[in-house]
Amino acid sequence: MKTIKSFIMLFALSALLLTSHFTFAQQGFSLKAAVGGHTSWIFNSGDNDIPGFSQKLYLQPALSLGSTYNFTKNIGLGLDLVYTLQGRKYELEAEEGRIALHYLKIPLYLHYNTNPEAKWIFTANAGPQISMLTKSSLFDADGNVNEDNIKDSYHDLSFGAYIGAGAEYKLTDNFNLFGQVRADMDFTNCENDKATDYTLGREKSYNATAGVQFGVRYIFGGISSIK
Repeated sequence: MKTIKSFIMLFALSALLLTSHFTFAQQGFSLKAAVGGHTSWIFNSGDNDIPGFSQKLYLQPALSLGSTYNFTKNIGLGLDLVYTLQGRKYELEAEEGRIALHYLKIPLYLHYNTNPEAKWIFTANAGPQISMLTKSSLFDADGNVNEDNIKDSYHDLSFGAYIGAGAEYKLTDNFNLFGQVRADMDFTNCENDKATDYTLGREKSYNATAGVQFGVRYIFGGISSIK
């Protein structure tokens, strides 16, 4: 519950900062909400050398809220808050396990869209992203919790990049439906090399996800406000 409250408060603050700057003119400003799913991985080059180790497909959900401001008809700046479940599903010596990590991600990105007055609009996003760890657990193959809190083994913050591309369908002058293929990857080690259980000399580990999201966008002032 605390995580959900923090998520809502952070989004409200971000939206307030953006709207206070842009909504007097209500030109090119929009809010969006989306749900989606993705595959999740933790890449570590050293793990591939461990006998009997392999990563498995790990599907997880995500929820996001965001805002975009278009400077022109085709170019803008976006900020999202994404609450995501991710981590790693693996097999080690025929024993399966799951590392479940919950993150609040904040991508700040350059946004591109084709003609906003068309019925179908194609979009692309790219930019840096910060990820904040909110919860972590270790599960066995049967879904039983081996360790309910392994946050000390992971950094509270990690930094990376996000890219996305998709399409929007104009329902009305103010509402668009959209779908997007989305991917992100950290550039910093997600594991805490200062933790007591960290293996000395271990290679760095990097979070990565790839998936889809679907949602709705509300455009303040309508399509005609995007100059």
